[in-house]
Amino acid sequence: MKRKNKQMPKMLYPSPKLVAILGLLALAGYGVYRGSNYLMYRTSLFRAETVRITGNRFIDTQEIRKAAKIDTTQIMYKVNVEELNKTLLKNAYFRGVSVSRVMPATILINVQEREPVFYLADKALYMVDEEGVILKKLPSMPMSKYPLVTGITARELAKDSLALQEIIGVVQKIREVDRNLFSFISEINLGKNHEPELILVKGAARVKIGREKHYQRLYLLSQLLEKEPVVGQLPAIRQIDLTFEERIVLRKKG
Repeated sequence: MKRKNKQMPKMLYPSPKLVAILGLLALAGYGVYRGSNYLMYRTSLFRAETVRITGNRFIDTQEIRKAAKIDTTQIMYKVNVEELNKTLLKNAYFRGVSVSRVMPATILINVQEREPVFYLADKALYMVDEEGVILKKLPSMPMSKYPLVTGITARELAKDSLALQEIIGVVQKIREVDRNLFSFISEINLGKNHEPELILVKGAARVKIGREKHYQRLYLLSQLLEKEPVVGQLPAIRQIDLTFEERIVLRKKG
């Protein structure tokens, strides 16, 4: 028997017309690429001309711009937003930073500042936020909005996490029970064993709240200070003791 010759598969070659079309497409793509690069580099389109900063209340906008060091002649996609995030987060007063590109020509920087829960009076005035971070108070931070803590130094408070969390807890509970209480409270003093006492504005009466049942005791204080006759007698009162069960003990001066 005669052996059949195996037929080799035919090789497919692109037609000259297809080659020409592909070549034209490649040239067109290259032209678009070069043209877009030219537009970006030779015109103001897509340059980071505008730097917008939001979220800041205490840190000055110009200070943030200076720290960011954004070249406004730079092309948008060349701005390294991740590196910019890291740079701005070196500022201890920022809890968080978000940097994004907003086309065609804006870099948006949104910052989350640390907000005081209370101020600490030491040799200088410090702010303490809800995470327990202790920093020097900035001039732009209002005094009247936050309570003042005395009786402990910044160094001692930084080392005593229990005292720190207890004060933060007391302030937050006052805020939850009755925000108006802050208008009566001059300061929160850490006395013996760092037990918190409230010192009232009118007459400087000391309010003992102990270490437990703060919600109940602060509620009692709130109810007490709603009575005008009691408020009128505050200058003559030395101490208000809320640590007894179901009763308030008032001790007068002298």
